[in-house]
This record gives sequence, structure tokens and C-alpha cells, in this order.
Amino acid sequence: MRPPCEVVVRRVLPLLRALVARELMERHGWRQRRIAEALGVTQPAVSTYLSLLERGETPPEGLEETAVRIADGLASGGLTLSDSIMEVCSLCINLRSGGPICSMHKGEIPLLREERCDICLKLFTAERERIEERERVLREMRRAMELIEGCEGFIRIMPEVRVNLVMALPDAKSINDVAGIPGRIVEVRGRARAFMEPEFGSSRHMARVLLTAMEIDSSVRAAMNIKYDEAIHQALEHMGLTIGCFERGKLPREGEPSAALGVRLVAERLGRLPEAIVDKGGYGIEPVTYLFGSTATEVARRAIKVVEELQGEVEPNR
Repeated sequence: MRPPCEVVVRRVLPLLRALVARELMERHGWRQRRIAEALGVTQPAVSTYLSLLERGETPPEGLEETAVRIADGLASGGLTLSDSIMEVCSLCINLRSGGPICSMHKGEIPLLREERCDICLKLFTAERERIEERERVLREMRRAMELIEGCEGFIRIMPEVRVNLVMALPDAKSINDVAGIPGRIVEVRGRARAFMEPEFGSSRHMARVLLTAMEIDSSVRAAMNIKYDEAIHQALEHMGLTIGCFERGKLPREGEPSAALGVRLVAERLGRLPEAIVDKGGYGIEPVTYLFGSTATEVARRAIKVVEELQGEVEPNR
């Protein structure tokens, strides 16, 4: 099994580094040591890359233009690491989708040409919509985190186990289809803070809870855990939310994880998934409340409304 990535790593990437190094030396006056630091390689490696050009290696179409952009960006200081990776990966996609890398790959493995292989073209076309949906989920998560971090008093509803917010892709099947906050949301100097960007597959527990909720109600795609106490329960009631609850000690001990099973049993008992489900905990397990909604910002705003109810800033529903 020899995927096209092997061609990229073995034949294309060294040439690209060689071209960038040459541009930095000839047009910008950089020495090899400085080039090595910028490219994240050793100085002898830079020398080896440059020898490829001396041997007359012919770069694939588009490689020299990309090298010029990267070199100019490095020299001016205007190119970030993520920008440079974007340049390289964009070029790779274009070269693999029926381009020179595709030809190189088929040249090394003639059977692919006989089979009329167009895997890369199909793959990038098919995955485009899914990738865009993943980016939409991450943007939504970032907006929700801005709301939470901007809320004074949010720590009032944060449990000892800390808070996590999750949002899933529409067709989520596993925890890798659910975005969460690595390290969770924590308290820093009296405010809620997240130290890492949201990413998929980062919260196993909350992902399982959300995936179970989605099986019951397809309109639900986001969830958050907050603290549970009597005041929070009353705030949820004042907000007019439907509330369900379960006790860990009364759940069957076999099957899916307790919290997910509790969510499922509550929904079966009520005939629907409520907006809030209370996990009353158990021995060594802190009670928490799970909030559900269609988006991460909807759930975040619902949690913030709980804070406002507790602070008396919003009149309770009568």
C-alpha cells in the first residue's frame, strides 16, 4: 500500500524546501543556518536540499511560485506558521487532483493507471462539504466560548469537575464527530476561561451524552454540563425549561455509560428529550445538570440565563 502522500514526502517536499532555501539565499541574502531555523530543519539538511537543484531535479508545476510566496513571507515576517502550512497543503491538493503528483504516483504504480485511479479527486470533492461543516461547528463553538468568557458570575454554575461544551456534526456517529474544549472550561481569577481552541474528539464523556441525546431528538446538536443545586433547579423552572432527572444508584450497571444511559431512560420516561437533565450523582460522583440545544451558542445563552436568574437580573417567569 503506497498512497500519494509517500510521493509528496519523498519527492515534492524536499524540492519545495530546496526552492524556498534558494530564494532566501539568492534574493534575501539569508545564510543556511538562518534558513534551517526558519524551515525547522538542520543546516546540513538545507545543504542536501540545495544539492537537489544542482542535480537538475525538475519541480512540478506550481512549486516554484509557492516557494517564492513562502520565501517572501518568511523574509518579510508576514507569513505565520499556519499560513505556510496552508500554502503547502493547498498546493498538494491541487497537484494530487489529476496533477503532476497524480502522474508521478501512477508512474511508480502502473496498476493505478490501468484502473483509471481518481481517488484524490473523488476524495477532496466528497469531503469538501463535510470539512466546511466541521469548520462551521468550530466557529460556532468559538462564538459560544466568547459568550461564556464574557459572562460575569458564570463560575456560580461551574461544578467541581469543571464545565465542557460540546457540539456535533449533523450526522455524528462517534466522539470524533463531536467538538469540545480540551482541558474543559476552568475558573481563572473569578472568570470562566478556556485555554485551548475547540477540537473534535476532545471530550469522551460529554460526547457520549450528546450522541445519546441526538439519537432521541435529531434537532439537538449541542450540550453542556453545569452545576446542580436547588437554586439552579429553581432557576431552570423559572426559565420554563422541561427538566428530567435520574439517580446513578438506580441505573442498570451494565450497558452504556451511566450518564448516557440516564439521559436515555429520562427521555423514555418523559416521551421526549427535555431541555435540561439532572444527574443526581452518587457516591464520589458530583451532581450535575446537562443542558441541551440545537447550537453551542443556544446552550451557552441558556447557561448564562441561569446565571442571570441566580443573580436576580431577570424576573422569574410567573
